[in-house]
Amino acid sequence: MTCDKYLDALRGFAHFFNKYWSPTQQVIVCGFTPPKFDLPENFTFFSIGKQEDYPVKKWSDGLLHVMDSFPSEKHFVLMLEDYWLCQPVNTDAVSILYRYMVQFDYVIKMDLVGDRRFAGGVMDYGDVAHIPLVKSDPNSAYHSSLMTGIWNADHMRKYIIPDESPWDVELAGTGRLSAFGDELLVLGTKLDPWPVKHILAYRSNDPTKLLVQDMSEYDKDEVRGLGYDF
Repeated sequence: MTCDKYLDALRGFAHFFNKYWSPTQQVIVCGFTPPKFDLPENFTFFSIGKQEDYPVKKWSDGLLHVMDSFPSEKHFVLMLEDYWLCQPVNTDAVSILYRYMVQFDYVIKMDLVGDRRFAGGVMDYGDVAHIPLVKSDPNSAYHSSLMTGIWNADHMRKYIIPDESPWDVELAGTGRLSAFGDELLVLGTKLDPWPVKHILAYRSNDPTKLLVQDMSEYDKDEVRGLGYDF
């Protein structure tokens, strides 16, 4: 998911996605105005509509529109444009966790980073293959976190409502999702390193200021080579 304000972040996102995930993994970028620069061959741009019709307080409307536009996608990995990968993705683990979600339909989200592992009240939840799982406490903060994970689209529609920003989805959405209790589980893993690790390049909400301190020096040089300043 992206917007016109952060469109330029897609250059870095695509570069490090293909470096650390795969140049053959298909990616759908959901935004408004198509970028003027070329995206890699494995990237497809889908326009949600006009940016002015989807201000930040209607971010959830855009997400709902995306899910309605791809009804056959029952599970998907949701990322934002400033989630720049900074280590090789454990694609074997991602595949195992995806198949687990297909088998156990009550899992609404499988966290692929360390977000749920380090949340308050987390509890062990058995293993799948060699991967130890953890269960997010429904009463923990950011139970509805938008950090990278695999989502069950049908279940996500049950608690996502219109007229919310991403932060509303995480904060107010946590209460709505928590109300489902064990009917809809949010799981994560105890894998170290995490299946997916990325930086939040624009955490300061300033698209002119990159926060790349958690990237390797080699990756920082590649960021400079892409024409970014920091």
